[in-house]
Amino acid sequence: MTALRTALARHRSARTHAREERALQRALAAAPTVESAHEISAIAARR
Repeated sequence: MTALRTALARHRSARTHAREERALQRALAAAPTVESAHEISAIAARR
C-alpha cells in the first residue's frame, strides 16, 4: 500500500508541477512587454 501511495503522490506532484509550468508559459505569452515577460521569468526563477 505504501508503494501505491508513493506512486500516487509522485504523480500528483508531477501534475502540479506541469500545471504551474503551463501557467507560467501562459503568463509569459500574455505579457504586454518584454520587460513584463522578464519580470515574470525572474519571479518564477526565485520559486
